[in-house]
Amino acid sequence: MRNLVGNGELRKKNNMKKEVLLGTYNQGKVERFKNLIASTGLDFEIHIPSDVGLENFDVEESGSTLAENAEIKVRAYFGKTDMPILANDTGFWVEGEGLVEAPKRTALEGIYKENLSQEEIAEALLKFWQGVAKKHGGRVNAAWVEAFALLNPDGTLRTSESRREIILTDHIFGKSHIQMPVRALYISKITNKPSLQHTPEEELLELKPVTDALIKILS
Repeated sequence: MRNLVGNGELRKKNNMKKEVLLGTYNQGKVERFKNLIASTGLDFEIHIPSDVGLENFDVEESGSTLAENAEIKVRAYFGKTDMPILANDTGFWVEGEGLVEAPKRTALEGIYKENLSQEEIAEALLKFWQGVAKKHGGRVNAAWVEAFALLNPDGTLRTSESRREIILTDHIFGKSHIQMPVRALYISKITNKPSLQHTPEEELLELKPVTDALIKILS
C-alpha cells in the first residue's frame, strides 16, 4: 500500500511532523479544517484521501447520532493508512424545528440530484433554508452542531462536539463557498455580523467552538 510506505516518507520529509488524514472529499470542509488546525498552533500536516491513493467512495451514514456517523466515517478508512483519521458529522438545529441531523439530505429530499451541477445543488440548499427562515418570520435562532471523531492507528478513538449559535435569516448576504451555501444566510451570534462579512479574526471567533473541539482530540 502506497499509504503505509508513502506516509513514512512524508514523516521523514517533515522531520517527524504529526500527520492526520481528513476523512472527507468536501473541499469546503478540507479548507476549513486546514485553516482551523493551523490556527490552533498544533503542528500537523493535513492530508486528504487522494494524497495517499484512496479513491472517493461512499460511506453509509447509518448511525443514530452525529457522533455515531463521525465514527462510521473514520472507521471506513481504518487499515488503509497508518495516520490518525479525523472526520466529523454536522447537524443543523433551528428553533421550532429541532435538530436536523442530515441537513443536506433533508434539504434535497425529493430532488433528483444526479443531473444537478454543484451550483444547482448549492442553490437548492440555499432556497430550502431560506424558506425555513421565512416560515419563522425571516429570522430564527439556529445552531450548527458537530461531532468529531479521531481514530488512531492502534484503534483508539477520541471524540468531541461543538455548537455554534447563529441567527438564520431569509436574507442573502453574499455568495459563499459553493459547498457551504447556507453561510450566505446567517448571522453569527458571537460577532453579531453576517458570516460572510467577517474579517479573518472574526471568522476564527465564530468557529472557536470547532477549534476547541479539534484541540480536544488532537492534543
